[in-house]
Amino acid sequence: MAADMPETLQDIYRRKIIPIDFERSMGLLGATTLGVGALMGAGIYVLLGLAVDKAGPGAWLSYLICGGLSMFSVLMYGELSRKMPIAGGGYAYAYNMLGSLGGFLTGWLLVLGSIFACAMYATGFAYYITSIFAHQVPEIVKTGIAMASVAALTLLNCYGTKGGDRVQRFFTYGNLAVLFLLIVLAIPKAKGAGMVPMFPTGVKGVGEAISIIYVSFFGYQLIANNAEEVINPTHTIPNAMILSMLISLTFYVLLAIVSVMVVPWTDLAKSDAPLVDVALKGIGGTGWIMVAFGGILASGAALNSTLLSQARQVFAMGKDRFLPAPMGKINAVYRTPIAALLAGGAVTMACLFWGNLTFIVKSANFFFIVSLLPISFALRKVYRKFNPGFVRRFIPEVALAANMAMLMTIDLVSMGFGIVLTLIGILFYLTYSRKGEIRARTGMSVVLTEERESMIFKGQKILVPVANPRTAPILFAISESLLANESGEIVVLNVKEVPNQVDFRSALTHAEDSLHVLEHGIHVPSHARIKVRPIVRMSRSLVNGIIHAAEEEHCNLIVMGYAGEHPASNPGRVMEEVLQRATMDTILFKQYGDVALKRIAVSLGSAVNLPLMVKLAGAMADRYDGEITFLNILPESYTAQQKAYSGKILMEAIHQHVARSLYHIDVFSSKDPLKLLVEKSSQFNLLITGTQKVKLMEKVIVGSFSSQLAMQAQCSVAIVRMATQVKKLLGVGANSG
Repeated sequence: MAADMPETLQDIYRRKIIPIDFERSMGLLGATTLGVGALMGAGIYVLLGLAVDKAGPGAWLSYLICGGLSMFSVLMYGELSRKMPIAGGGYAYAYNMLGSLGGFLTGWLLVLGSIFACAMYATGFAYYITSIFAHQVPEIVKTGIAMASVAALTLLNCYGTKGGDRVQRFFTYGNLAVLFLLIVLAIPKAKGAGMVPMFPTGVKGVGEAISIIYVSFFGYQLIANNAEEVINPTHTIPNAMILSMLISLTFYVLLAIVSVMVVPWTDLAKSDAPLVDVALKGIGGTGWIMVAFGGILASGAALNSTLLSQARQVFAMGKDRFLPAPMGKINAVYRTPIAALLAGGAVTMACLFWGNLTFIVKSANFFFIVSLLPISFALRKVYRKFNPGFVRRFIPEVALAANMAMLMTIDLVSMGFGIVLTLIGILFYLTYSRKGEIRARTGMSVVLTEERESMIFKGQKILVPVANPRTAPILFAISESLLANESGEIVVLNVKEVPNQVDFRSALTHAEDSLHVLEHGIHVPSHARIKVRPIVRMSRSLVNGIIHAAEEEHCNLIVMGYAGEHPASNPGRVMEEVLQRATMDTILFKQYGDVALKRIAVSLGSAVNLPLMVKLAGAMADRYDGEITFLNILPESYTAQQKAYSGKILMEAIHQHVARSLYHIDVFSSKDPLKLLVEKSSQFNLLITGTQKVKLMEKVIVGSFSSQLAMQAQCSVAIVRMATQVKKLLGVGANSG
């Protein structure tokens, strides 16, 4: 029977603070296989024809130059992987050394490059499958095959890296065997005349070919993306990247030379499957079937590698909250980032409808090349920090120059398209990612429930920060009353402040006091439609911890409070700051005396916070079977305009009062509204007021009107503040501290 008992908060907490990591199962052979699989894909089977179309027989030189320039980037990645063997590759390097914007932009470019590269590999996969058939296959069928290949490999990788690794090895080594046989068997049919003229389109054609084939040399980066799955990563990753590049470059150059010596370059330039033509003429008989099979294996290997590493890229960005939180989570059973895999696969499938293969390839090249520029600066910063030897100090500068040179080969249309998507990424960063990254960097939450949160939550969500069990019952009563007529959720939060020198994961192991507070503070709601979601959050700041938790949980309202008469105490100061900075509606409750709130007063000042003030008054009056009094205070020598405005606010309050409780109206005139409200407060159990705008120096000296009222009133006080739409959208309050 004990096994059937529900878990306690302590049980859930102990299980959830244990991190779920990737399994380190990839050695040098596996890492090299991953790199070669990504490098030896469509770069030769599909792009060779496009490269020959631009450079003629001199395409081999394009491959050699492109590979040589890319080697500097390989050395750059190798240096960074030695210092930072972490998942995420180039994104992680840039984020750690260049900060938030530099990291996001690098990751954004790498993800976009991977998406277009996957679309290219899937297209190549479809081309070589359909090349087996004697008749011309419609484009819609090719697109369907490409989409099916993406879906199948995405699902395979969702169920663990071992299954994907076995498929990867089969794809990669089968492909290399086919290419090796093609070179050996086709050499006897090679003719030197095929290399003449070497550069029919001039030297410019060599550069134009580089703008197409660069994506063929970016597979090494995918090894760094999977650093957390590699055994002994500081040595394995750099060695695997260099090995995979040398193997691939050798095959590329040999195949480019042999192909134009067997088949006229003008014929290769027109072919969707150029190596099939080489096999037909160089091997004869059924040799083309062998090459078609090799093309399927190569494109499948490249697609599988890139899908796998693209997901690790998305995972790393999700973990840092640049992307939605589910992207940064590992499935506990399969130990894979399933959400990141599915998202990457879905977007890749959408890109397959794009159409033009050349445009897709050039777009991938633009994003990959530009992503390397900030990484050069990241390595430069690493050198300054770790002060390595003199020779290695030139690597970032040489790599930057090499990549700038290759960027100049991209045509203006592709470059313009890439710039537009880059600007969209910057806009996404400013409106979404920046806030999420700040929350992740300054705090960490553990949700103490097994119920998974729906991606689309319908209903109100109220955050209730709990530090003192004494105030918890009334805060729950307020929250439950506000949700009484609708479905919703109460997020119960305890924030533990953590010093800068202590990491959040370590702090989590010593947070039993937070569990104690939550266990004594959580109350079971009387309405079944209301759910309770307990959370412990580690944070550098109590204020940011509350606001950031509310933002992460997408709460509409914060209900917080303290007991006592002095809001100048630490809890009072914290809650005052939350009240000012929160990006969602906020209620600050100061408990005084009896919590049976039967006599409720609403101080009407302006229309700014009126809807929530009236809603709160009605909810509490209905809960305690009480009555409401609307207090309307005019200046001592009021004008006709002031009286008219006051009457308008009163009518608006009556109009918004939809609760079943009765209400009264009291109108006063006074030269000191604060003093009058303090005097009247003894007649009520609860006084509701909105925040008031005051001059900065006045607030510093005497405190705000609402704070002074809370301090002096002879009853409980609820201070209400409704956030503006601009503040809710931009989150300016949470990030200003």
